[in-house]
Amino acid sequence: MNVFRAGRAGVLIGPSAGSGRANECEAALAAWLSGYEVAVCGGRFSGSGGQVGWTRLAAAGAAVDGAGAKAGAALGYVEELRASVAALAAWGADLLVCVGGDGLASYAADAMLASGKRMAMLGVAAGTINAGPIVSVGIENVEGRKLGDFETAPVAAVEVLVDGAHLAYGFNDVVIGDTCLGTVGGRAASLSATALLERGEKVETAPSPDIASADFCVLKNGKRLLSRLGRPAQIVASPLGRREFFARAVAGVLCDAPYMEGPAALALFDSVIVRAGPPERGIGDFSAAETLLFEPGDLVELRGLAAAGQLIIDGNPYARAGGTVGLKSVPGLVDVIQAGRR
Repeated sequence: MNVFRAGRAGVLIGPSAGSGRANECEAALAAWLSGYEVAVCGGRFSGSGGQVGWTRLAAAGAAVDGAGAKAGAALGYVEELRASVAALAAWGADLLVCVGGDGLASYAADAMLASGKRMAMLGVAAGTINAGPIVSVGIENVEGRKLGDFETAPVAAVEVLVDGAHLAYGFNDVVIGDTCLGTVGGRAASLSATALLERGEKVETAPSPDIASADFCVLKNGKRLLSRLGRPAQIVASPLGRREFFARAVAGVLCDAPYMEGPAALALFDSVIVRAGPPERGIGDFSAAETLLFEPGDLVELRGLAAAGQLIIDGNPYARAGGTVGLKSVPGLVDVIQAGRR
């Protein structure tokens, strides 16, 4: 770990994080960041528009009125977030604070890497699921605290490529399926990835297990591997942190992860694991899984995915516009403030 010292902090506040709870912590966040220069970008990631003394930047292409509200046709959610991060990077932010969930933090990290400016990251939990490594402090813990001098720790990711081109980084997990987790009426629900991508609508649906065609196969470094499941119902890939995987044989081959450098894993399941509600299998009967470890320098490829085999990366849906999904393990990709786990 390295001691963190910053002079400038850029803040992103998710517009719907925590059903609006993100804005509740804005004043406390201002106190927490006292002593630092702080900036927000006008638009949907500015919260209430910024506290007194915070610098207000304009994100290129984002249409906003004087109060920071949307003023007409402008960039989409992801495009505006990327433009906001680019503006904060150009301003000279040393720290990128993301108030939201894993999805916002993942988008922001990818945008930060694309900007060419390496900023430390601090995720304040205010989302549906806050399980990833970037989101390290709870929204309820901000009040009454000072940022002070904390340590940063490098965090790994799985890079996702489609037909050889970079798509995104998964810091928590990469799920092959047609639903993502969200909230409807305050409860967790499985939502159609297609409806979110195409219409921005939350439509509840049961996850489809038909994610792979009869031609499905897995290759590692160009070598085709034998899968006993044939056509898995769900596929998940994750980077493996050392603290999360101790040498317990019940974890199968994952117990070897602490002895590897920058490991990640791919798992094929006979039932849908990531879903709202209890698991389909594994309590009243057995659930089967196949696990493949891979390290930096390896390339794992998935071919023969069906239409339902879309990409859900840290909870964010992506349209799979290509036939081959590639996975790479990338250790130490971003520096994350370790401000105490929730």
